[in-house]
Amino acid sequence: MSNTYRTDFDRLRLDPGFGEVLSALERGFTRFGIDYFLVGAVSRNAWLSGVHGIAPKRQTSDVDFGVFISKAGMYEKLIDHLTHAEGFLSTHENAFVLIWKDGTQIDLLPFGEIEDNERRVTVAGSGFTSMHVEGFREVYALGLPEIELEGGYRFKLATLPGIVLLKLIAWDDRPELRSDDITDIAEILDHFFEINKEVIWEHHSDLFSEAPSVDDGRGGLLMIAARVLGKELGKIIVHTAELHQRILGIMRRNTLDARTSDMGRIMAKYFETTVEQSRLVIKEIEQGIMD
Repeated sequence: MSNTYRTDFDRLRLDPGFGEVLSALERGFTRFGIDYFLVGAVSRNAWLSGVHGIAPKRQTSDVDFGVFISKAGMYEKLIDHLTHAEGFLSTHENAFVLIWKDGTQIDLLPFGEIEDNERRVTVAGSGFTSMHVEGFREVYALGLPEIELEGGYRFKLATLPGIVLLKLIAWDDRPELRSDDITDIAEILDHFFEINKEVIWEHHSDLFSEAPSVDDGRGGLLMIAARVLGKELGKIIVHTAELHQRILGIMRRNTLDARTSDMGRIMAKYFETTVEQSRLVIKEIEQGIMD
């Protein structure tokens, strides 16, 4: 994917001074030949407000990057350079977190050749030093668009389906702490049809006759958006059997019964609807993955 989108710091909900952070990170990544891409809530903001002019409902102060590491020890060299040469501060609590001079938290999430057989990465440092990174390699491999900001800043970012995939995994890892991930997925789904309407009309017009006759307040458009989102998720995970089964397992646990659907409960709060209606929306995502 080679699409490039132009926007500015204001529309990304970032202070223009963040350009200094990007410059410092870019020098480090370039020094060690490391490829990287924006993930998390700021990548969601990039799509919603930066590209499409939709004000996101939830703000975040943390900025997350996925960083592709090709050999052991390279991540530690990157962190050492960023802390000693670029002015970042490391933390004792989390080896994947750096703090910029103004207090901005930067999460650098390594993936790639340093993953073990359980899709876990372990790095040197103190505190939290080991994490699962399922999904990062798959999102990266499918191709990433780019954002270009004023001042010549340019970086890759996860696609909306890629963001949804990573948030599903993060929520499933720690559901008691990460309900905001499902809220973010609901917000993406809320605007997914409008953002992708031309593609949907051109490539998924059959869904207008197939979509379940559910009163979602939008003439079934939310259900169609959910099915298409599921199809896009399926493209990312189709070649990784374990990840494919994990994501389907998350869907199935949350579509069997509204009374036990934690995802449905969180989405229902966002959409101001019933858990059963949200369960049916999630069911469309599941069906899209299996299509």
